[in-house]
Amino acid sequence: MFIKRAKPRPSLRARESDAPDSPATSSSLAKSSITAGDAQDPDTSADIDLEEGSGSLLGRKKAGRKDKTKDRLKKGGRLSFGGEGEDEEEAFKPKKSLLSQQIKLPPTPGGDSYAAPAPSASGSSYSQEYLSQLKAATPTRAPRSATDSAGDDEEIDASGLSRLARQKYGSSIAQDTTAGIPDAATIAAAKMKRQAGLGNGQRSSNRDGGEDYISLSEGGGGGRIAIYDGQQGPHPESRLMREEDETGDGDEDMAEFTEAKDRLYLGKDAKKAAARRLRGEIGDLIADREADIEDDEEALEWEKAQVQRSGMHEDERSEKTLRKGYTPAPIPVARPPPTILSASSRLTKAMGDIQISKTESDRNLDIVIQELAELEGQEKDLRVAVEKAEDKKEWMEEFRGWVEMLGAFLEEKFPKLESIENDAVHHIKERSDIVRKRHEEDDGDDLSLFLGVPRPAAGEEEVDELGRVKDINREAGPSSGVRRGRREERGARRLRRQRQNRGPASVDEDGFSTDSTLADADIQDYTAALNKLDHRVHALMHDVKAEDFKDPNKGLAVKFGGWRQRDEEEYSSAFGGLALVQAWEFWARAEMVGWEPLRGSTSLESFGWFGSLYRYCHPPVQHADEDDDMDDAPLSCDGDLVASMVSSAVVPLLTKTFEAGAYDPYSAPQTRRAVDLADVVAELTGKDSRKFTALLKAVLTVFHEHLISLSTSIAQATAFDAIQPPAFDPATRTEMERYVRRRIKLLKNILLWKREAPQEVRELVVRLVGEVLRPILSRHWDGGGKEMGLKVLPIAEASLPPDLVQFLQQGPNDRWQ
Repeated sequence: MFIKRAKPRPSLRARESDAPDSPATSSSLAKSSITAGDAQDPDTSADIDLEEGSGSLLGRKKAGRKDKTKDRLKKGGRLSFGGEGEDEEEAFKPKKSLLSQQIKLPPTPGGDSYAAPAPSASGSSYSQEYLSQLKAATPTRAPRSATDSAGDDEEIDASGLSRLARQKYGSSIAQDTTAGIPDAATIAAAKMKRQAGLGNGQRSSNRDGGEDYISLSEGGGGGRIAIYDGQQGPHPESRLMREEDETGDGDEDMAEFTEAKDRLYLGKDAKKAAARRLRGEIGDLIADREADIEDDEEALEWEKAQVQRSGMHEDERSEKTLRKGYTPAPIPVARPPPTILSASSRLTKAMGDIQISKTESDRNLDIVIQELAELEGQEKDLRVAVEKAEDKKEWMEEFRGWVEMLGAFLEEKFPKLESIENDAVHHIKERSDIVRKRHEEDDGDDLSLFLGVPRPAAGEEEVDELGRVKDINREAGPSSGVRRGRREERGARRLRRQRQNRGPASVDEDGFSTDSTLADADIQDYTAALNKLDHRVHALMHDVKAEDFKDPNKGLAVKFGGWRQRDEEEYSSAFGGLALVQAWEFWARAEMVGWEPLRGSTSLESFGWFGSLYRYCHPPVQHADEDDDMDDAPLSCDGDLVASMVSSAVVPLLTKTFEAGAYDPYSAPQTRRAVDLADVVAELTGKDSRKFTALLKAVLTVFHEHLISLSTSIAQATAFDAIQPPAFDPATRTEMERYVRRRIKLLKNILLWKREAPQEVRELVVRLVGEVLRPILSRHWDGGGKEMGLKVLPIAEASLPPDLVQFLQQGPNDRWQ
């Protein structure tokens, strides 16, 4: 038995390539296979399958024809509308069915009935004659079919060979002189010959005699091995080619869908390239499918056209119209002719309808005329509004430019003005330091005579004008030359004041004088400093040429007043008045440079900015009745801008002045002016405002600091290591009374602030009487202290606690000794 394979396995191909060529297998048209008995022979190294048509011209030609057919089918997937080279393309060939493709050769009689002529018993292999007969019995080509003659390039002749086969295999065809398909007698003779050579003795002698013996027996025996194909079917002896023999096991056809041919790509670039290729292939498939759909639609249309042409379809039956019999037109009913009355009534009704229509049209016309007049009025109003808007736009652009220039001007000038203000505050501080030092020296001189002198700290040395070291203890003594000189200067100043007042002063008035007049040299220096400040203020505006920047009445008042007059609502919503005050603050502060509110006679209402802002806040109003005179014009929408200026510019200036020491707590005139200023500020800004609270705090701080200084000096003078006053000095009582009178004056000035800050004033009065006056009056109660206590009692009784009132009335008891 032999196994036919369309394609040998790789192992068999390898052994076939290693087997030596034998004369029996030299022909390409026939191959023999090794029998099962010869498979045991180690010398035999190859298994050769008899493969019909695998290497023949017919097989190669058929394979090439199938490849061409596939290429034409692939290329013809899309419609072609003709073009260059259309006549040169191959003609359309219908696709063959799978059954026709499987048929390679016509069926030949096989089985045990085929008997080949048996070789002689003496021979060990097939003879050359037998092999020639076998070759002649083997069919070399299949019969011609309809598909073999399709195509212009085939040109198959009577022998069944195409022109291309004759050109390529001309020499082989010339040598092949065998006949075509054998007849039945030849096949029967061949079978008988093969059966005759199947004897045991002959097989043994042939197996032992040579290697060219080929056994074709089916049965096994004697340890012979039969070789079967792994893909054999139910009829391995059949020469019909199976579908898997021709096209494989079918996996190749489904490889495109089972991913059998897919590759694994490593790396991002390779994966991206594979993805691009896959997208391109998908796009091509979609395009092909769309083309196929179009082809199917065209084919369907063509088939419908052919069916209609053949007359096999049913014609649309037209609807049968039922014919009716003749019906004559109806004869109209006779009507009577119209009468005059009916025609008149009809005309009257028509005239009424026309009159109603005319009335309605007139009314609509009046409405249209009225609407047209309203539209004309609205148009005029819109024109006026547009003109106002354009005018306002131009004015606002001009105003914006002016404000920007004003901002640049203030940014340049404000730092210089602040420097001048700081210098003015510094001059006030220097003057107040001179007066305060004089008061401290006078108090120290008085205390040294009736209470004592604080001992100087160790290590302190003073040098006179000649460089000599002064004796501190000697200079600090009650009767030192320095103290005597200061007492003489004080007496001389008092005499000058008496001459200026043109009358002698009583003894009780001694001590009530503030004595804040500077020396002549100091007065000259202070006056020169104030003049220099005034010159600097004028120089600040010397380089300004525009009148609207020199005078705020010509610039700020005009610009902001025009804005308020044009659009008062917008002016109020934008807080134009506060913006005006903020800009006017520069000129107001420049006008108040060097102003001493507590010493000079210039009041707050005398400044130019005060009157200008007041007039701006109260614009004149045109009254219908000229006899109706009003004291003050009504307040504008801005409110009281004077209060805003006082809050933003005046109060900070007063606070800085009080903190610098411009307020002398012993001066009654300064105290009254300070109280008046505080009342004005409270009225304009309110007592609950932060500005008024800051101003009042600065005033009370002056009293607190002065009382701390007095209590400290008394405590040091009464210390155990203090220098004792002289045992007897006629001026002791006089100095004590003068010292108490100055404290009484201070007490009166403190009580003037009781209306502004009652609680704080009460604390100051208690501290002054308890810490300053009580020690002095207790020690000198019998030497004038009682009389001075009775003078203090009516002034401070309302603000003192009961124990201090009792002290001033009865004097010190044992615990106060």
